[in-house]
Amino acid sequence: MAMKVKVIEHLLVLVSCFEGFIHNDERKESKSDADNSEGDKKTKIGSFKKKAINAGNKFRHSLRRRSKKRENRPVSIEDIRDVKELRDVETFRQCLVDEYLLPQQHDDYHMMLRFLKARKFDVEKAKNMWSDMLRWRKEFGTDKIEEFDYSELEEVMKYYPQFYHGVDKEGRPVYIELIGKVDANKLVQVTSIDRYLRYHVKEFETCFKMRFPACSIAAKRHIDSCTTILDVQGVGFKNFSKSARELITRLQKIDSDNYPEVGSSAMDLG
Repeated sequence: MAMKVKVIEHLLVLVSCFEGFIHNDERKESKSDADNSEGDKKTKIGSFKKKAINAGNKFRHSLRRRSKKRENRPVSIEDIRDVKELRDVETFRQCLVDEYLLPQQHDDYHMMLRFLKARKFDVEKAKNMWSDMLRWRKEFGTDKIEEFDYSELEEVMKYYPQFYHGVDKEGRPVYIELIGKVDANKLVQVTSIDRYLRYHVKEFETCFKMRFPACSIAAKRHIDSCTTILDVQGVGFKNFSKSARELITRLQKIDSDNYPEVGSSAMDLG
């Protein structure tokens, strides 16, 4: 019993690193987004992807959208903004503009708001965090990450089960990880930590370009976060080998530094 409590306490410390996990192995619902990105294998999937990307590109400029099933009818997407947050974001935005830190593709109200929230609305600290994020994206090659081919994905999923399943009551995508079935030793035999990190970032970027805009259209409200469920049934110290701890640490840094305020977590103790 004491051992189980310690494991759970250890997991609670690690929850934040899983909050932003954006992976795709939706075996119970559809093919993975990694498969979808390879091309229009099926007309329906290709059409969905095209519309989702289009919605993501235009979302910040308009609240009128076309739904998937009724393309000739505009969809109103609710985007209620707090007056104080509006002023804070405008101040932050002007600061970024003045210091040439606002590329056009990142001139997004909700993205700037997430960075402000991550630094408790301290503009100077948020600006430094934003600047570090831009530098990381350039060094990591994030803007070209969609070209990365994660060919070992199917094998990886055997030792790190994870998938999306529907949405929560707010319309946010629900992401599930079966932590108790993670086999870190076998995982590092079929992929490297560096390659997994690149896959992780690629799925984050895909989520912002496709999944969140699609969920926003369905929910008729702005969606830019997900709900994560961690199923820890069967978890033991074997799940936290040296390789697993290194992977978790590096994932946590990427998520907290560059994709703040994206996820909320729940834990299923089985």
